[in-house]
Amino acid sequence: MRMKTFATIFIILIFSPIYAAEYSPIPDSVQIGKYPKADVPFDLVYLKSLWKKRILTIKQDGKLPIIDIESSFNPGDVNAKDYAKSMDDNGLALTAFSPEAGIEKYKEKGILWHDGARRAVGADPTRYIPTSTGGIYPVFTEEPSAFVEKTISMVERENYPIMGEFEFRHYMSPRQYKRGDTYRDVTVPIDSDAGHKLFEFSQRSGISFQIHYEIEDNLLPPLEKMLAEYPNAKVIWCHLAQIRYSSRTKNYGPGYVRGLIEKYPNLYFDLAFGNAYSVYPGSGEYHARVWRKSGSGVEQAWIDLITDYPYRFLSALDIGGDRVDHVSNNTQTLRTFIDNLPKETQEVVAYKAAWKLLFSEDI
Repeated sequence: MRMKTFATIFIILIFSPIYAAEYSPIPDSVQIGKYPKADVPFDLVYLKSLWKKRILTIKQDGKLPIIDIESSFNPGDVNAKDYAKSMDDNGLALTAFSPEAGIEKYKEKGILWHDGARRAVGADPTRYIPTSTGGIYPVFTEEPSAFVEKTISMVERENYPIMGEFEFRHYMSPRQYKRGDTYRDVTVPIDSDAGHKLFEFSQRSGISFQIHYEIEDNLLPPLEKMLAEYPNAKVIWCHLAQIRYSSRTKNYGPGYVRGLIEKYPNLYFDLAFGNAYSVYPGSGEYHARVWRKSGSGVEQAWIDLITDYPYRFLSALDIGGDRVDHVSNNTQTLRTFIDNLPKETQEVVAYKAAWKLLFSEDI
């Protein structure tokens, strides 16, 4: 009898598929855009209990949990089950996945908002931090003030803990450059009416927002002016040291960033950038300037800065609508960077800094 039982178990193990660890329930195989919306206002107390449990489970499995503070998606292109498995495979605890409003709907009906975050939380409340609609082309570029006003209204009404990325100055990404998507080369002055409304709301509400703001000498004074005028606005400047054209950037570096951090108490930086060999096609330059020129490791000045101020730096993958399949590659780049930091700093940057920024509490 015992031999028969052993043989049965052996057969099951041999012929059963092997899955990666599941740190929370896997949702149905359905496009997020078709999933029923979660109830609002979001019950953040309940959601935080789910998120804490998931973070702890990943830690107990011996992995460093990561909170992806900045990614975006077209809800119609993301399969909830597939993305959940991809997150689990890579030890991603949570993602602040901001929906893209879409060019077609905006041009057809002038829609400035997308309920994709509600659908993402409805499909998978254990993995998605509800994040407001991304401030990208065309909704933010064409109607910046109207879009910010709509965002503020929805964030207050539905209890979003974070706002998505606002593209104040955005070059084409490498993929967009190669495709000739010139519409993504956009400028909305950060000290415009839209910028003032956004900074003022963040200062009043305590809710953070993300900016895509290319690093160029002529753009730095307007940003500093806004940071000084709204010292309690919580600003996440995306893509630390991502410099597309070095000829336009003489003043930025670890020393300059250190000065900003010491001067502006609510300025944060996310760590989404390319690997040491990623080249920007517009300039032909390596555009992630945190890496040593040899490609072996991270420049010591950046390590020292992050070690001194770990809670001002946030993990991010920068997944986008045209690169949803980049989770593994982007996570590997991020983990390679984090591995260069001191052990006591790694946990802070991976998930503790994001949690404290979003919820004003330690985890």
